[in-house]
Amino acid sequence: MQSQMKQVQSEIRLRRAQQEDAVVLAEICSRAFDHAIKVWSDGEKDIDSNLCPPDYSLARMHRYVIREWDYYVVESDGCAIGGVSVNVLGRKYARIDKIYIDPVCQGRGVGTEVMRLIEGEFPQIETWKLETSGRQLDNHHFYEKMGYVRIYASEDEFGYEKNVSAASYDPNCNETLSTDSGESVIEFVQTNLDSVRYSTSNLTNSRITDCNLSGSKLTNLNMTNILLADLRLTDSKIEFCALDGVQLQDTHLGSDRVPMQWAHCDLGGSRFIDCDLSGVQLEQCQVTGMKINGVEVEELLAAYEAMKS
Repeated sequence: MQSQMKQVQSEIRLRRAQQEDAVVLAEICSRAFDHAIKVWSDGEKDIDSNLCPPDYSLARMHRYVIREWDYYVVESDGCAIGGVSVNVLGRKYARIDKIYIDPVCQGRGVGTEVMRLIEGEFPQIETWKLETSGRQLDNHHFYEKMGYVRIYASEDEFGYEKNVSAASYDPNCNETLSTDSGESVIEFVQTNLDSVRYSTSNLTNSRITDCNLSGSKLTNLNMTNILLADLRLTDSKIEFCALDGVQLQDTHLGSDRVPMQWAHCDLGGSRFIDCDLSGVQLEQCQVTGMKINGVEVEELLAAYEAMKS
């Protein structure tokens, strides 16, 4: 058995994911998380986002992660059997976002080998973080076996951290000269910046991830060409904004399905493609030239009036 496990592990390798891998990764991810949900959810529908990640079965989500993060295909003998995505938070800090293995390949030491390989891909990282569902007891044992220490726990989520290097570090601020332009980059990691004020400042090309921005106000800003993704904007307000060229993709109304409200907005010429518009209400809106499946609304209303008469 031990020799068989070594043989399986020796065949495992990581390959950087490409856009054409998204469909296969989505299929494997679906099988892996569907299996975990069946085992650990106890039949409940309201389960945490670690056990049931948002849109985990959609190829569109995997394309986004491939584009924006470090995403790897787990292969055995050249065949895809899983995936692992990493969000690099700073020069020495990273978070394992997802690691999943096809259920038919689980229990063979693959996960252990993948964790070893992913650390090898990022030798500069000294502190690794991850979160897992509070329900998945096997995950807790696995991560602790891999050297991770639990830093918090709740009913829904366990947070783990692993320090690869014993060297001391400043948790508030690090500075490095790692950019292509040679300019210095200041990093704030695990820092309390509550109620900090930024004004008349240059924040171009900033990266903000894994942060709590609740209650913040962003006003009078140049936010052209930014990316807002993988966010929770519940009960937020967006007012007096120029949205020319903005794209809203793969958004949803949260678990409570609270509708959005658009008021006094210029949406002329906008396109809604493959969207759920059930129950949408248009009140006192200009609909000249508006089309539904290629048919102008004026024609539809005229046909409706003719049918009533």
